[in-house]
Amino acid sequence: MKTLVLALLVGLPLSQQTPPPGMHRSPAPEAQPMRRFVWHDAAAGYTFTGPPRWAGVVQAVPLESGHGVRFVTDGKTVLTLRSGDDAQAKVREGTGERELSRRDGRVVTAQVGEGAGALALSDEEMASAVQWDGGGSAEADR
Repeated sequence: MKTLVLALLVGLPLSQQTPPPGMHRSPAPEAQPMRRFVWHDAAAGYTFTGPPRWAGVVQAVPLESGHGVRFVTDGKTVLTLRSGDDAQAKVREGTGERELSRRDGRVVTAQVGEGAGALALSDEEMASAVQWDGGGSAEADR
């Protein structure tokens, strides 16, 4: 028995081993601020990517009625997006919304809010903001 214990003690390493990852008691890394503003509408099947100046400033608030979202900052609406079919889009265009993107009979319309100011999207930003799910990078949808 003494021989077995002695053999085990001799077999143990004398130097301290480094602990496995997560066990070294170092502080967690600092949280990185959001660098991109991205909002995904799974029901409608598209992703909206806002400009970098929206990151950490603008918040998405889903609309209570229908498919859509309001992008809000300091209680003011910057932009409202709605999705629907062609008939719904035609009705919305009569109320001041403009077509932003379309694909397979689905249309995303946008209406600039009164609180847009410096956060308003340029025409180029609006044109590239919507990406449909399953669309290839070489595929353009308008």
